[in-house]
Amino acid sequence: MRAISKEKCISDGELGLQNLFKFIRENTESMQAYEMEKNIFRLAQTIALSGMQYYFAEKGTGNIGPGIKLENDIILKREKRLHGRDYFSIFGKLKVPRSCYRLEGYCGVMPLDAQADLPDRCYSYLLQEIMDYLSVRDSFDESKATLEKILGLKISSSRFEVVARDTSTSYDEFYEHKSPPPPEGEGEFQVLSFDGKGVPVIKRELTELKARLGKGEKRQKKKEALVGISYTVDKKDRGAEDVAKNLIYPDKTQNKPEQNKVKAQNIRRLASLERKKEDVVDEIIRDAQVRDPEYRRQWVVLLDGALHLWTLVEGHLKDIEYVGILDIIHVVEYLWLAGNVLHGKDETKQTNHWVYKHLLAILEGRVGRVIGGLKQIITKRTLNKSQLQSIKGVIRYFKNHRPWMKYDEYLKAGYPIGTGVVESSCGHTVKKRMEGSGRRWSIEGAESTLLLRSVYTSGDWDIYWEAHMQRERTLLNQRMFDGIGYPDDYDTDVDDLYLDRLTGT
Repeated sequence: MRAISKEKCISDGELGLQNLFKFIRENTESMQAYEMEKNIFRLAQTIALSGMQYYFAEKGTGNIGPGIKLENDIILKREKRLHGRDYFSIFGKLKVPRSCYRLEGYCGVMPLDAQADLPDRCYSYLLQEIMDYLSVRDSFDESKATLEKILGLKISSSRFEVVARDTSTSYDEFYEHKSPPPPEGEGEFQVLSFDGKGVPVIKRELTELKARLGKGEKRQKKKEALVGISYTVDKKDRGAEDVAKNLIYPDKTQNKPEQNKVKAQNIRRLASLERKKEDVVDEIIRDAQVRDPEYRRQWVVLLDGALHLWTLVEGHLKDIEYVGILDIIHVVEYLWLAGNVLHGKDETKQTNHWVYKHLLAILEGRVGRVIGGLKQIITKRTLNKSQLQSIKGVIRYFKNHRPWMKYDEYLKAGYPIGTGVVESSCGHTVKKRMEGSGRRWSIEGAESTLLLRSVYTSGDWDIYWEAHMQRERTLLNQRMFDGIGYPDDYDTDVDDLYLDRLTGT
């Protein structure tokens, strides 16, 4: 292979520019603006591709002399022929010639790879980032179609998944070294919250998860991903009546001034299907500790009714002072269950009043009285079996979660009492991308997408990608004198996720 000619790059670019203006001149009368704009964009891509080729011509082939001396005094000699490397840019494909230093028994070294900071795969970093950005928002097939529509590039949908898996490998290192938000941009309370969300998994992996069903069990279609969030929030002043009216009679609630509204600040999200729940909890706690290392803020843990999550979080926070709060929306749901049993779903006004009255009692710290009142209902009213089970279930729920239902204290302190942030994160980070008609995931494929969705929904996308490129650059350069592997070839549709990179061929 020959080195790229600078003169040819320039002449190709100039010819492309001439052709561009010639095309405009010859088609102005016959074309509308839409068609003209589309053609100008495509012609401009060919000019830009010439510019990219000129960049590599200026960069050279990586010729740094007749030989490279390794640390063990072994000398790799420069081969006479140049080795081509495929480079797939946003403007199209090109071949990059590189000088190769080799000795029998050792892998070839291509200095240009480090000099030009070339990625391990044939896709340019910019193209990889665009592929990832599309695929964290839409399906791989939709992302493929979008890329082809906008840039005219044809890349198989399987490549989008492979690139996403590569990019997600930087997740742990990125958050281990990421600087915390500035203290002046944080709220008064440090809040942690967790919730689960199902992800549809391919049948083969579901069978491996649970091969034998118990009596009455149905074949599961999803595996639960745990979503954890860490954020800060300022104190919010509101009373029990304000909260009760807003939840039961939202149409009658007057809008408060904008200044009374508080928002979650600097939300860190982590959704994982593959990691142990303990590891997700630990990671979110570490994020909170980095942001509040001296525990100057009041820590608040917001959870729903899943007792196993309460037990898990309690075990990981046993040496940290915190306030645990049961999500008030789940409390309201159980009150509606009891209200519908006692007054019927059709008696809206009476049921609403009953739910409002008992919710107000709970918010004012009278949980025991509400439980006692429900117990009296069981003894004094004639209920059928289904109604009895429902009321007993409400009583059991309130008794089990009573330690985290001190709402009079929470409201007085201005703490948040709803898990809306984590529930919206379940929808935004997990459901919006992972669910959909016909979507089924492998565990590994789902995990990489969930991690990148976590980065995206945490607002860290740009700095994450910078860190990912730096990490790959470091890994490639560290192994440079041990041999640099070859990236996959874009001309093939091989489904292998990772090729042997140090083959020496």
